[in-house]
Amino acid sequence: MIPVAWKRRVLLRMRRWTRALRFAGRSITVHPSTWIAHRARLSDRGGGAISIGKNCEIHPYAMMLTYGGVIRVGDDCSLNPFAIIYGYGGVHIGCGVRIAAHTVIVSANHVVSRAGEPFHQSGVTGRGVRVEDNVWIGASAVILDGVTIGRNSIVAAGSVVTRPVPAHSTVAGVPARVIATRGVEGS
Repeated sequence: MIPVAWKRRVLLRMRRWTRALRFAGRSITVHPSTWIAHRARLSDRGGGAISIGKNCEIHPYAMMLTYGGVIRVGDDCSLNPFAIIYGYGGVHIGCGVRIAAHTVIVSANHVVSRAGEPFHQSGVTGRGVRVEDNVWIGASAVILDGVTIGRNSIVAAGSVVTRPVPAHSTVAGVPARVIATRGVEGS
């Protein structure tokens, strides 16, 4: 009978080797303790980089696409199935963040120009998106360019976040508005 500790070491080694081959020659850095589903898509095409911290889970069909920007994910985060992060303007996700299924984080916006000019020719801007520590983003939420979500906040399912979210708050709706503020211990 093979000891459990030995099996675990072998599995971690195999995970490192598989990941090393999967992301070889790409600017994608993943901590060895992070689990990435085989069907998840991490792409640095068009430049940019992806960095994922310790003990994260990237579930099947989740996508992280740099489009020339940088995507940084802290420790103990999860990105659930069919969630998409576009990194054009830069995306920073803190530690302990939970991103539910079908969530879209877009860190770019089209330039609205003169009437008659096609949108695809008018250019793109990217101010970036920042999600601070201990945030829960509900299913099918949309986080748009230029938004910062404060620590210990909740974004309700189906919300469209177009403005910064204060720390310790719950937002919901289209566009998202603060519906509750959670008490802070020690104050």
